[in-house]
Amino acid sequence: MLTVAHPTISRRLLQLAPAAALTAAVVGLASCGENKDPQALPGKALAKDYGCMACHSTDGAAGVGPTWKGLYGSQVELEGGETVTVDREYLVRSIVEPSADVPAGTKVPMPVNRIPDEDVQLIVDYIISLK
Repeated sequence: MLTVAHPTISRRLLQLAPAAALTAAVVGLASCGENKDPQALPGKALAKDYGCMACHSTDGAAGVGPTWKGLYGSQVELEGGETVTVDREYLVRSIVEPSADVPAGTKVPMPVNRIPDEDVQLIVDYIISLK
């Protein structure tokens, strides 16, 4: 425990301690795992809450759905043979209207989601951050 002789300084340190602990926790969360972008953390939590992680990996591992690692900016061949670049618009459309642009070779269709637009944007921010 830190001991400070001056009572005013001691009180001030105690007042700052919770804020310092919160800052350390946020920095710690942002620096662990595969994603170091603190703005993407809300999307990561939402992706888990909505069950996205049951089908999509974030580390390149194969799953029922495509991995999100490196997905943004990549080229994806669709069922109809067309190749598209994965951009923000594609990701939003894939979440909101999963039957619109189905990747070739998809064996299990993605379910229709009822995710609020704000949450969709946060999940897309998270996917974009997975390089």
